[in-house]
Amino acid sequence: MKNKIVLITGANGGLGRIFVKNILDLNPKKIYCTARDINSLDEIKKLSNTIEVLPLDITDINSITNVVSKVDKLDILINNAGVNSNKGIFDNTFLDMEVNFKGTVNLTEAFFEKLKASSGKVINISSILALVNLPILSSYCVSKSALHSFTEALRAEFKLFSGEVYEVLPGPIETKMAESSPMPKTKPQEIVDAILLAIENQEYEIYPDNFSQNIISMLKNNPEQLKKDFASSLEEKR
Repeated sequence: MKNKIVLITGANGGLGRIFVKNILDLNPKKIYCTARDINSLDEIKKLSNTIEVLPLDITDINSITNVVSKVDKLDILINNAGVNSNKGIFDNTFLDMEVNFKGTVNLTEAFFEKLKASSGKVINISSILALVNLPILSSYCVSKSALHSFTEALRAEFKLFSGEVYEVLPGPIETKMAESSPMPKTKPQEIVDAILLAIENQEYEIYPDNFSQNIISMLKNNPEQLKKDFASSLEEKR
């Protein structure tokens, strides 16, 4: 991150704030911090003159265009903005897809040429649920699965010009988004520490906590039992 220009979406969230603070310690040239409500970034802006805050709604093409026009150069894009509607498969909502997948794709495409020019990096914050569906959160899982596939395609594109694409697949994090989850949660600081270390070591798929690492192990060793366990979440909900 040293001397790099970084843009972080969802910088006002629990994970986003930690990202900003940790990256500041690595002496970046500039950090663009974005959120839908720019007033929510007031405290972050006070952290350093290196920080510039910008309003951004990644579901709004005009908002994306406005941000891109204000960023001359970009080395690192951290796609951290996301949502969890807590909806099932037939709950008639596409909010998760609009934000987690479509919004992320549109923003990344808008910055593609700038990132290409710098042989830059993209860091997509996904979820371990991109790899196995938890039916009570089907809308969220489907959106993250789409993001996972997009990230793999993007990695191949970036490789053509020596760029790098990272995917972070955590379990539940101790943030507002996961506050209703009964599962054990990892502190945001631990997640960000693991992410930055993995990037330093060029580990492109990042499983930054015990929960995600256990899920990966089960997917390799006993995938049918894992799917059965996750499917039982519907019965528990009833």
